[in-house]
Amino acid sequence: MSNLTQEGSIEMSCDLSYDNTWEIDKCLFQLTYLFPGIAIHFVILKTILWKYWKVYRNNSFFMIYALDSIMNFIMLTLAAFLGRPMIFIPALCPIFSPYFFEPSIFLKSLYIIPNYFRAASSVNQIMMSINRMTCVIYPMSYITIWKKYLKIAIIITLLSPFLIIWNIFLSRVYISPTRGGFSPNYLKYVKWASISLLQFSFLFLAIVITVVSTVVTLVYLFALPMRLKSAERTLCFANITISIAFLIVASFQSLFAFFTVFDVATLYILQFFGYDFLNISSPIVIILINPQLREHIFGKKKSVQTIQVSTSQSTSML
Repeated sequence: MSNLTQEGSIEMSCDLSYDNTWEIDKCLFQLTYLFPGIAIHFVILKTILWKYWKVYRNNSFFMIYALDSIMNFIMLTLAAFLGRPMIFIPALCPIFSPYFFEPSIFLKSLYIIPNYFRAASSVNQIMMSINRMTCVIYPMSYITIWKKYLKIAIIITLLSPFLIIWNIFLSRVYISPTRGGFSPNYLKYVKWASISLLQFSFLFLAIVITVVSTVVTLVYLFALPMRLKSAERTLCFANITISIAFLIVASFQSLFAFFTVFDVATLYILQFFGYDFLNISSPIVIILINPQLREHIFGKKKSVQTIQVSTSQSTSML
């Protein structure tokens, strides 16, 4: 690769040492779960935002989750159609890499979009955790509270990622060899503003708030009537699953941010699997723990057309 500069051409040579068949098999393996993940998010969004919009539009939790599902849908789609083939199909590298030697808005966008959505998902996880906690702490005023602050929560979620990705707008984005293919990288304009470090800070904050809100939620649930114990179990399962997913992502992110003595290319790939698990496990958990959403998606029972504003119903939606 030529000298890295903010302007001008940055060329790279494809690594032809990787076995084309074996790398394609790895790509196909990832596609076997990426495409179902895309389909699951699509079905959930179709159910919440279109087919049963009148049912879910007044439920703040599902509006927040729909935003998260949109972001995950876009990230998985980009990974399936662009990101993974360009990395794991070596035959594509000599064909397409020359198109990205010069500065490109398209290439910069491909680097900005996933980093933006990763940060936004972390903030959105905070909003979902707070939403679940307030539902249990303030069961009578929960709907009123979130009717007032839902738009603010969404605006914060959409704007806060710019605290992370601002340096990418200033920096040169170029392609670098990754396994037998290539992937976008950036030449930091502001040297101290590491994307990996800033992403990890958002992930860490999301994990802390998720754990704290889960503990607070469980404490209040134990004080509620026995008829809510089933909601306690499903809520606990959801929180534990999402927390584990965030812990996996944060562990890979911390390695990539702090422990540069390891193989950077390997850690870069490991991040993919962490975010894949996070983006795909979330909709599965939501479908498993929510009977109404499950019925609306699979249509096995007569769908309930309204969401009752009761303590037990609000809690079971979580």
